[in-house]
Amino acid sequence: MDLKRFFSEEIDYPNRKAVLRGEEFVHAVKVTRHKIGYFLILSGNDGYDYYAKVSDITSDALYAEITERILNDSETVRPVVLYAGVGKDLDTVVQKAVELGVKKIIPFFSERTNIDKVNLLRLKKIVFESSKQCGRSCLAEIAEPVTFKQAAEDASSGHAIMFYEFERESKISSADWNDEKEINVFIGAEGGFSEAEKNYFLDKGGKTYTLGKRILRVATAVVSALTLVLEKLGEA
Repeated sequence: MDLKRFFSEEIDYPNRKAVLRGEEFVHAVKVTRHKIGYFLILSGNDGYDYYAKVSDITSDALYAEITERILNDSETVRPVVLYAGVGKDLDTVVQKAVELGVKKIIPFFSERTNIDKVNLLRLKKIVFESSKQCGRSCLAEIAEPVTFKQAAEDASSGHAIMFYEFERESKISSADWNDEKEINVFIGAEGGFSEAEKNYFLDKGGKTYTLGKRILRVATAVVSALTLVLEKLGEA
């Protein structure tokens, strides 16, 4: 059988032992039907994959013996943070961002946001499932939503870049990132950014880049933008 991945908060590598509890225990035992003697991959949010063999199963825990630890190379060398405009596509945006290796996702409310609440619990579940599906060893962080102005100010500590729907000239290939600062990527909600928001972003030291001559839906823009950023970083 294919080895399934699970996240565990109880990995004791020096003693070659690990435990699954809670929802991951239920998933391993009730859904994927793991039994004593089965093998699995455990992630402890530390950048390593722990290959293990199930040694015991009780009513509320699965115990495993670690057989091997391997460095997981799916994480980006330089942090990429996504500032995502709150909208109806936020669930999909988070899923795609996790699959593409984003370290942190910060939702923001802007002038053209038409949703006033963010379900962080649901987004965290999406992060969890997407991380397992794409083989990541570390969970992306979901931050509390902020205003656009706060997001622009916070992002100025790194390379703040906005993919602006009316930008036609500046391409990401021309960006100068010859340092170790994180890359802070801004993608707006449906309706994009207002002129005032773009100007505020530029005043805070941010830069705008193009995604081409067509107006893209949010989910498409996120995938396109992050792919270009990863390629620029040599991570694609």
